[in-house]
Amino acid sequence: MAQLFRGELSRSDTWRSRLDNTTNWSMTTTAAVVSFGFAANAPHIVFLVGIGMVLSFLFIEARRYRYYDLWIRRVRLLEDGYWVPMLRREPVDPDALRELAGIMERPQIQLSLFSAISTRLNRAYGPILLVLTLSWFVKVYSLYTKPPPTGEVAARGFSAFVGHAHIGPIHGGVVMAFFFLMVLVFAYLFVASFFTKAPLGELRTRPRGRRAALWESFYRPYATLAPRRRGSRKAPVRPQEPKSEPPIQTPPTH
Repeated sequence: MAQLFRGELSRSDTWRSRLDNTTNWSMTTTAAVVSFGFAANAPHIVFLVGIGMVLSFLFIEARRYRYYDLWIRRVRLLEDGYWVPMLRREPVDPDALRELAGIMERPQIQLSLFSAISTRLNRAYGPILLVLTLSWFVKVYSLYTKPPPTGEVAARGFSAFVGHAHIGPIHGGVVMAFFFLMVLVFAYLFVASFFTKAPLGELRTRPRGRRAALWESFYRPYATLAPRRRGSRKAPVRPQEPKSEPPIQTPPTH
């Protein structure tokens, strides 16, 4: 059991370090985009490219977070069901060990991708995307307020502001509408993560209570699934031998 605990702890630590790597990539990309984007002749598309790269890192980290949740669940089951009762000189928790055996027999990822994205958006990527979004608006506004060349009249108004957000042949209104739709989606994920149950993690105990419904797995950041259990095999029924009837005794004749 000690070697098993060390192995599961090493796995969870490895996947946690991989989470830190993608977060560092996002921070480095954000710093580079903001530094280059506010240059004199830099277009505003630089910030959109930076947002796209950060979103790709978010999806990569959400996938890694699902694997991290798988291994940290095993660690918590070992701690909560085996080591804690031993330290307290109590019998081990059979429910925790039974759940651990089911997960080890048929391992499956129990955290949905939707829940992993909302959790990582709340923990790390929300402020990063907020900085890039505000930087993009400031860049477009600076292009809008930039003085026109000599002899030309500067166009003012909301339509002129939207026109400065164009990307080549794509109109600025289309770019602005797509951008606001993306902001609303990620704002919903960010806000919804505050009203849901937090993931298991290292500092939380094993959840006890009712199981989550199927529809709750789409917005809860910790959507548990019932572990699959091997069906009990029934013993073959042996054919019963016919009971032999007792011999009929005839009364003695005198």
